[in-house]
Amino acid sequence: MAGNDNGNYMMNFENILEAGKEPVMTKEYNPLVAFKLEKNLDPTKLKKHVLQSERIRQLIDYYAAKQNCPAKQMQQLVSEILDEIGLDRNLAIIRWCGIAITAIGKRICKGIYVNKASMDHLKQGLGKNPVLYLPSHRSYMDFILMSYICFHYDIEIPGIAAGMDFHSMFAMGTMLRKTGAFFMRRSFSNDELYWDIFREYMYALVGSYHIGVEFFIEGTRSRNFKALVPKVGLLSMALQPFFTGEVSDITIVPVSVSYERVLEEQLFVYELLGVPKPKESTKGFFKALKIIDENFGKMYLDFGEPISVKDFFGESCSLDKMKRATLGSHLQKLNKHEIELVKKLATEIIYQQQRRIVITTFNMISLYFASQYYMDKSLNVDEISRGIIMLKDMFEKLGAHVATDVNCIKPEIIETVEIHSNIVHFKQGRLEFTQVPVELLAQEIDISRLKAHALSPRTMAVAVPSMALQLYMNPCLFWLARPGYLIMAALQLEEQQQKMSKQISGSHEETILRLSQQVDALDEVFKHEFIVESNRELEEFEHNLKFLKDYGVLHISQMGSVQVQHNECSRSILTALSPFLCLYYQLVVALNTLATENDEFSPKTILKAVQKHIESMLLTNSCPLHVHPYCLALDNLNIALHSLVQSSYLLRNRETGNFKISPNKSLHDLEEFLLAFCNLMPFKQYWQCAISSKL
Repeated sequence: MAGNDNGNYMMNFENILEAGKEPVMTKEYNPLVAFKLEKNLDPTKLKKHVLQSERIRQLIDYYAAKQNCPAKQMQQLVSEILDEIGLDRNLAIIRWCGIAITAIGKRICKGIYVNKASMDHLKQGLGKNPVLYLPSHRSYMDFILMSYICFHYDIEIPGIAAGMDFHSMFAMGTMLRKTGAFFMRRSFSNDELYWDIFREYMYALVGSYHIGVEFFIEGTRSRNFKALVPKVGLLSMALQPFFTGEVSDITIVPVSVSYERVLEEQLFVYELLGVPKPKESTKGFFKALKIIDENFGKMYLDFGEPISVKDFFGESCSLDKMKRATLGSHLQKLNKHEIELVKKLATEIIYQQQRRIVITTFNMISLYFASQYYMDKSLNVDEISRGIIMLKDMFEKLGAHVATDVNCIKPEIIETVEIHSNIVHFKQGRLEFTQVPVELLAQEIDISRLKAHALSPRTMAVAVPSMALQLYMNPCLFWLARPGYLIMAALQLEEQQQKMSKQISGSHEETILRLSQQVDALDEVFKHEFIVESNRELEEFEHNLKFLKDYGVLHISQMGSVQVQHNECSRSILTALSPFLCLYYQLVVALNTLATENDEFSPKTILKAVQKHIESMLLTNSCPLHVHPYCLALDNLNIALHSLVQSSYLLRNRETGNFKISPNKSLHDLEEFLLAFCNLMPFKQYWQCAISSKL
């Protein structure tokens, strides 16, 4: 990750809601197609093309024989499933939706900013082969923005993969379908027929249709505002026309969508604490329109460098494409090598998405405010201004794109805090958390319906503002995780050297090697939490080493002696990481405790035990060490559990879903490993005991 000329880069963004630049939804629409074909199909002909294909005929014969029913009956069933899945297109509805988006957008946000340079670059490459648009996914606004922006810039609106929960919404399902959505069931692992038909529809949509395809490689919205481990199912399906030789290449366009304030922010905080997700419904949609009275700041959309699948896979993707092209879906299987290639590609897509996420002023306010709060210090606007200027420089040195204008920093801080006044506010000139009244939480939340432990309203009042603030720090972790690992490794090595009566014998090179090995060890623990894998690890380690030396955080003598100097740079980096360190540590402590009582335990048992344990500590007046309100976040606890299974610390029963301690690796050793790093954190507290005692 190298530095960049951020000022020039951010000048590429234009506000398409600016007066006089708004999308004209009544214009003549002659878009660039993603994939030029001799003859373009319409949605009805696309379904007919699928139904009449040789591959579908093989499927019908196969399942008719398997289910002992007439082929005609099976064909009717296949046709009905295709009708359920298939997209449609109605330009009038698209235009009306665009007019509504413009009106609502002008009311709720300060602008929708699109990188015009990256858009122009994308348009130059369209038409040669099928295109997959793969946006980051933080909000339901993501796919609305994509279609809206494609229309504005005269690009054919892609077919968008949507869940069946939207399909069932009265009127909304039809509207979404007519604007280009095709629908898929959330889970169809046990329905082989549906799986194969959906795969054939996707095959035709990519290989025989002209508009391009859009889906979210993370599979779902990230409630914690950072990248999730990519799901490769849809990507594997979409690449089938390449693997069979139907098309010579496929272009993948990573898309980065950033929000100054995410529309579902408060909903996500409650869901992380265990409040059930509300079911999507038309009534719920209209109820959600109350957001038009709120301000969500700016939205940013950037298109990454298009990735050629052919070039990315290179010569390693050698297979008999002609033979595969004639096989039905029920016979199509990617081999182990191909699956690994797809996983590698998926990781690269996530990496490229994160590289272009815009760091906003509130991302940096959250980070700087927390770094001082954890040291029991308060801030005024002048102190925040100096901190933001420092962080902006720091992020740009790391390679990030930052939206803050330092020439009008104070007004921007005041305006940004106002947008996020539900999280923080100025009181008597000092920034502080906005507390949620316990009585309000008691009225709004039925604790009997919580997914894990029945957290008290008092606990939620402590957790909600702190968790909301952490969500806005999380996008920064793509840039800060590995520098943070390096600081942690250096702190540990420095401590080891100080405990020796004399300097540990060695050299500068041996110290660098030891630091690199410890960074790799931390990377292994958190690899499912922070998706930063890129096959550029050595280059990034060297860059981070220089970065920390330049900022005065790290000094390594020629004899190999390590010295860490804590400053605002180091504390800001560790501020973002420390809640996750606490969460993993507390989870492992809970697992080791459970293991003394039971041989096997369910996921809910673990989550309840962790939340109950954390709650008891949050409500004491002693401020126990290594506890952060973010330790209550269910999504992150589940990610950590998955990581422990993948790292062979836990075993999971595939039939029951229950966990047990693995005999192969010691959770007690991992507990000691994490505790050692928790003890090295330079912070006094992660929340104020005085707050909880007053509630």
